[in-house]
Amino acid sequence: MTENRPRERAPGAARRGWTVRIRVLTTTLAFMTVGLALTGVLTYAAQFRALDQRIDAELWQEFDELKLLAEDTGADGAPVHTTVDSVLVHATDSAAPSDYESVITLLDGMAKYQPNQQAFGLLPRPSPDDTAEETARIDAESDRVLREILAAHRPGSARIVSMEAQGRDLRVLIASVSVQGDPSAGIFVVASDVGAQHRGLWQSVLTFSVLSVITLLLAGWVGYVVTGRLLRPLEDLRAATEQITVDDLEYRVPVPAERDDISALAQNFNRMLGRIQAGFAEQRRFMSDVGHELRTPLTIVRGTLETTDIEDAQDVGESREIALEELDRMGRVVGDLSELAASKRPDYVRPRPLDLAAFARSAFARIEHIAEREWILEHTVEAVADADEQRLVQAVVQLAANAVRYSDEGSRIRFGVDRVPGPGGAEIQVSVQDEGVGISAEDQRRIFERFTRVDPGRGAGTGLGLPIVQSIAEGHGGRVQLQSAPGHGSTFSIVFPQSTPVPAADVAHPTARDAAAPGTTRDT
Repeated sequence: MTENRPRERAPGAARRGWTVRIRVLTTTLAFMTVGLALTGVLTYAAQFRALDQRIDAELWQEFDELKLLAEDTGADGAPVHTTVDSVLVHATDSAAPSDYESVITLLDGMAKYQPNQQAFGLLPRPSPDDTAEETARIDAESDRVLREILAAHRPGSARIVSMEAQGRDLRVLIASVSVQGDPSAGIFVVASDVGAQHRGLWQSVLTFSVLSVITLLLAGWVGYVVTGRLLRPLEDLRAATEQITVDDLEYRVPVPAERDDISALAQNFNRMLGRIQAGFAEQRRFMSDVGHELRTPLTIVRGTLETTDIEDAQDVGESREIALEELDRMGRVVGDLSELAASKRPDYVRPRPLDLAAFARSAFARIEHIAEREWILEHTVEAVADADEQRLVQAVVQLAANAVRYSDEGSRIRFGVDRVPGPGGAEIQVSVQDEGVGISAEDQRRIFERFTRVDPGRGAGTGLGLPIVQSIAEGHGGRVQLQSAPGHGSTFSIVFPQSTPVPAADVAHPTARDAAAPGTTRDT
């Protein structure tokens, strides 16, 4: 019975570094952080650029309105404004500065007009309540800004420049104003507080950053909980790998109810543990059987040598014969065990296109000399299959030797190769039929187990022949079938899938001499 029980950390278990849960969560949050950062940088870079473009566009729009005002004409086609001062007055009166704009006009290098209401004054004037120090500071600042405006002014044109005034970062439109017939030089100035608008956008950046951090924290908490549930089976797998030892393979990982990859992994892990457990149990039983099989001849040899009268030549000779027979028996057991161990390798069977008719004749030529029986090559088939000729001959010889061991001298043993229908298409059947003692239904279930001998008195077999035959059949992707009844003989058949026919040049033809033709019989 398997059980799911809590385990403590095994002594010497390695301390963990970052768990899968933390690594998955860290990677996810890292990608989210990079994604949010890139999104914010690109978005707000575009917004800052759009803001600067919008500010410049609004300033140029003020210039376009100024031009329309200066070129305005009456109903008779005469200009409405004949002096620069008139243009500046009407431009100032029609100006409607926004929350971030300031307008002022200059005439002949001196400040002239500005709107009554605007967010800030580009050239502020001290109030009566200001101290002398404040008044001096304001006048000095106004003179500095005025000098910068005049220095940036280009007669007959308009331009936008950056400027700092009153602690503000400004974009300033400086447009020259002139009227034909009036020598006065006018300047129309519109300043936009870029710094204040940038600060508003930076406030939005700060808000986005705070919300992003909150989102990351929330996503981290949710991800920690969710990944903990999803990866709980992995934690159980880790605990299992720390606790499972050769002496205790009973532990099984709890399988989650959800049908997902983690659930499938847990099921596969449990199946793997089951296979490992079965393999270790089989290995222990195998070693026990080997020990038992080798212990008996060793005991016989030791007992024989201990009781041998070394002064009696006849007794020494008999003891020598017994010892050699038991050593031969041990040699056969060790050889069969090596063969059985080799059968577990993936390259034990090496299929290649094989002409089955030629194989049948070759194999029959080998087995008909095993013992004095009436050997019959009952049938063959003209077909090609993917098979390992050497292993198939080995299996046929083993089945033939087994048939000889459990049949009487002079009885018939039939051998044949045929093609039969199978669930996945045509199959090849290699069969050996004897007229021996037969096998009971109870014994049929265990004869393919190692070291099993139904009738030990029938010969000195190791009990490993049929397991080797079964391994060869399974190596061909097939199976061994048995039909038998006590007193009616036995028929062993190796059945495996047939391959697609290939050109004759690629077929391996056995080169047996004196091969018998189908339907012939020989008494040896």
